Amino acid sequence: MIEIITIIKAKIFSISPLCIGDKNQEPLIYEDEMAYLPATSIAGAFRAYLKSINKDYKKLFGDDPDEKKGLNTSSVIVKDSFARVTDYDRRNGVTIDDRYGSSEDRKKFERVYLKDGLEFEIEFKIQGLKSEMDELKNMIYLCLKALDEGIIRFGGNKSNGLGVFEVQKVEEIEYKLKPIDGLIKYLNNNVEEKADKTDMVKNMALDNHYVIFKVDGKLTTPLIIEGVDVLDSNDADARSIGYRISDGKIQYIIPGSSFKGVLRSRVEKIGDYFNTSDHAKKIFGELKKKDSEEDSKSKKEEKKEKKKDRILSRVFVMESKIEEDRIARYNRTKIDRFTGGVRYNALMNDIPVKGKTQFNLIYRKTGNESFDNYAIGIIALALRDLSTENMALGGKSGIGRGRFKADNMKIRDGDEVVGIDFNARTISNENRLNRYIKAVEVFEGEEGGDE
Repeated sequence: MIEIITIIKAKIFSISPLCIGDKNQEPLIYEDEMAYLPATSIAGAFRAYLKSINKDYKKLFGDDPDEKKGLNTSSVIVKDSFARVTDYDRRNGVTIDDRYGSSEDRKKFERVYLKDGLEFEIEFKIQGLKSEMDELKNMIYLCLKALDEGIIRFGGNKSNGLGVFEVQKVEEIEYKLKPIDGLIKYLNNNVEEKADKTDMVKNMALDNHYVIFKVDGKLTTPLIIEGVDVLDSNDADARSIGYRISDGKIQYIIPGSSFKGVLRSRVEKIGDYFNTSDHAKKIFGELKKKDSEEDSKSKKEEKKEKKKDRILSRVFVMESKIEEDRIARYNRTKIDRFTGGVRYNALMNDIPVKGKTQFNLIYRKTGNESFDNYAIGIIALALRDLSTENMALGGKSGIGRGRFKADNMKIRDGDEVVGIDFNARTISNENRLNRYIKAVEVFEGEEGGDE
């Protein structure tokens, strides 16, 4: 029996490219250049988040599809959403071999994403009893808070920094179906009062199922991460990736995939040092090891089972904008690899970038305290190496490119916050940080499982 219908509307704004594509990997575009955000993507992402934090998500979204006979039916209806396309973003990439972690030969590709700046309005209609309505609404509000924090993301390549949104406004409309006047107002779509829930959502406290890392600092040497091929003959041979903004200026960025790739490599190296490399790899996701019989399977069978054999990444990064950027053109000559001498008529130049930036990373816990402390500690050690110019980002690191020096780093684990000031060489909540580092030293390979 339905006693109350509550409609929650949220205006959201994309702060990173969005990757929701069709079977040909082209962006989903509705007529009149409208970007399409399917209700299935919204509901699936919210449902998965509630499940990960051990909420009774079945009360809201119903039983899992694979259950033969469900007792719980969905209490919420989610609407498709549309937004005017601002622009497109093209990125080059290479296919990575899942087993060996290296690029596959002749597998370079270019993907097209929807540029950030998309404004969607997502809508949820919750129907149920008066006694359960507060619990159902609170689950939606928790999800909107997680969306605003970058924990919930939409579309593909989420762990590499895509599909991140900011919640701008939240409104609630409630219809009490008894007495009959309330039902008539609902049927006539009569909105007498809207409750603004924006501040409430913004100020909600999230649980400690996710750990957030933030690192602020600046590039101390020029960085170059090449974007799509430069076609202008008057331009440099290569320039760091970015996109044009309203005033014609280029906003340079560090893609999440580049940051995550460098970080993953360092985490695995630290894991090798402590003889825990297999567990370090699982933090970033991998395919489960297959025995010899499984190796003999056809490609079709492997593709079919690939999804269930994959361990999903627990690390989600964001793209980093480079602020107060400075650029310069560098001229160089190509070297003949056989003779070691200069190649004649082979002058080349590129345009790298320097400036301030911030790195953001989220770790999703397993629920196993030993493994989670190990993971937080080893990520903190890798970020320490990045923050002290001991790791290089982007290309041409052999000639000194891509070094970063941090001013400060924060680790937020529920109510516990660790602060590191690299300039003053001070640490707040040092005992907590030492606990994470100690967990890396003493970890003996205890498995971390999913919630």
